[in-house]
Amino acid sequence: MQGIWALASRLYVYASGFLAVFVLAANIPPARFGEYSIYQSVLELGLVVGTLGSGILFSRNAPLNPPAVLRGDVVRTLAIGLPLAGVLVGGMLVSQHMPLASAPFLLLLATLTIFSFNGLRLAYGRGLGNAGLLNLEAGLRSTVLLGGVGLMLLLHREPSVSDLLLTNLFAVLLVLGIILAAGRTFSPPAGAHALRADSQAGATAYAMLMFVLKKSDLLVIAYFMPLSYVGAFKVAFVLAEAPSQFVQAYLYTRTSQMIGSTGAAFAPAKLVLARNAFLLGVFLFVGLGVVLWFAGPLLRFSAEALGIFLAMLPYFLIKTYTTHHELVLQLNTRVRLLGARALLEVAIKAVAYGGVILLFPQQPHLVFPAIALTDLLLYEFRMKRLWGFFPLARLLRPGQRAT
Repeated sequence: MQGIWALASRLYVYASGFLAVFVLAANIPPARFGEYSIYQSVLELGLVVGTLGSGILFSRNAPLNPPAVLRGDVVRTLAIGLPLAGVLVGGMLVSQHMPLASAPFLLLLATLTIFSFNGLRLAYGRGLGNAGLLNLEAGLRSTVLLGGVGLMLLLHREPSVSDLLLTNLFAVLLVLGIILAAGRTFSPPAGAHALRADSQAGATAYAMLMFVLKKSDLLVIAYFMPLSYVGAFKVAFVLAEAPSQFVQAYLYTRTSQMIGSTGAAFAPAKLVLARNAFLLGVFLFVGLGVVLWFAGPLLRFSAEALGIFLAMLPYFLIKTYTTHHELVLQLNTRVRLLGARALLEVAIKAVAYGGVILLFPQQPHLVFPAIALTDLLLYEFRMKRLWGFFPLARLLRPGQRAT
């Protein structure tokens, strides 16, 4: 029942998210939509630094006894992380030729502060098995954004970037209210702090690498592609990553069961989830392709978005399978080792980007099919080291024993 709820909540998240993206794309100029997308990506980067990448540590340590995460950890993390995040966000916006003496920058900083607090508390709840709000909060933010944009359109006012960022601020305030109302569900025990500074430093480095690996594409292409392409890329990316996000939402509800997992603890039957996730991803991609095709008249750059979506398809299909491995590794591998392997993936993607930009300067999205197979092989070999067998081989030959 918990898994069904997770999938239902993720369906709500993406239904509201898709609708919000479609409404924005249809009612504001492509360049403005691209500018807003850049602000959103910079916010996500700031969130990594603002929380010192410690969401994984909060989830890992929440169920330990005696408590290994205290309220002082939230305070100390934000006291160190938010000033650093403010400097980083400012530098990123300057590099994108966006003004700092502006309402959008101030709104971004306010949203970053609250969003970081929310992220740490939700990560702690996830470690205790309370992943419901974590799975829902993105949907709540999309719903608020959709409602705000809808109201402005009813009043015959074309939303500005500041309007959209202000609406996002209201959305994170709503999530904050729910967290505070939930009391101890998302609140660590009282105390100074328990997390070690070196572990948080390692988590920050790992989280930054994962951001570069997963979320930096839009910022990269914004340096040399027009804002209209940036907007089309945003639409395609949101659609393409949906299947792996469905899988992730379900696995979040199994966090406590995945902590401490080893090769001996995973029977072949448990790996069927990875296979079924891939099959589900195939059907979801077909459905998303149909949605994107028929929603074309609503989008000013739908043909371009569809082309980008199709190029991303192989990579994100594989992600529906490897998301399972990725989460197990995050919960059971030393952060330093995670960081080293993430650095390897970043290096591979950087080389792929260099080749694609050199050969196809107007089609940087072709980097995704270029790294699809590499991503699969990296995760298979990582799981071989942790579990003692290749998960894909175990699925294809269920009788194979771990070595």
